[in-house]
Amino acid sequence: MNIEKLAKHLKEFTLDEINMIAECDCKIELEHLLNSNKIYFEQGLYKYKENLNSENYEIFITSNKNIQNISSKDAFKNFLNDYVKNNCKLETYKRYSSVIKYHLLPYFKNKNLVEICNNDIKEIFNEYKLKKLPPKTIRNNLSLLNQIIKYYQNLGIIDRKCNFQVRRLSNKTNFKENRMIFEEDLCQK
Repeated sequence: MNIEKLAKHLKEFTLDEINMIAECDCKIELEHLLNSNKIYFEQGLYKYKENLNSENYEIFITSNKNIQNISSKDAFKNFLNDYVKNNCKLETYKRYSSVIKYHLLPYFKNKNLVEICNNDIKEIFNEYKLKKLPPKTIRNNLSLLNQIIKYYQNLGIIDRKCNFQVRRLSNKTNFKENRMIFEEDLCQK
């Protein structure tokens, strides 16, 4: 019988009680548990020490006071330098740089990041379709844009009005506009 599990279940016990329940001599096992600080002896009773996780959690709420009017060009550049350079591989940095330079920046160069909304995402999606970009490229470009927007939303620099989701491609389904989910579509359902 596992004496540690029994001690954990009983919480407090005497040597006679645990010997009777376990139907064996538990003195050696109790000494091991005492030495490993899993139980302690106090006022004639063995007591099991509860191991409480000491992880602390905090809730951080971003306020709208930090909302800034940052240009898309600066936002993309800062995202590459502050986030991608520090958290991604060099190849990812190069790929993100080219996607931003050739696909996102031409469309958003005259907009501030705060001004980007779901209609802009739908327009850029339609523009990509007119250019006959492959579905995987469209998905990757929009996923990167979504990642950039979420990054600045989490920093509290922009508000959370632009919310969209790009679903993954599979062999069974093709990437179509109706597979993109916008927050306003979710609210209507």
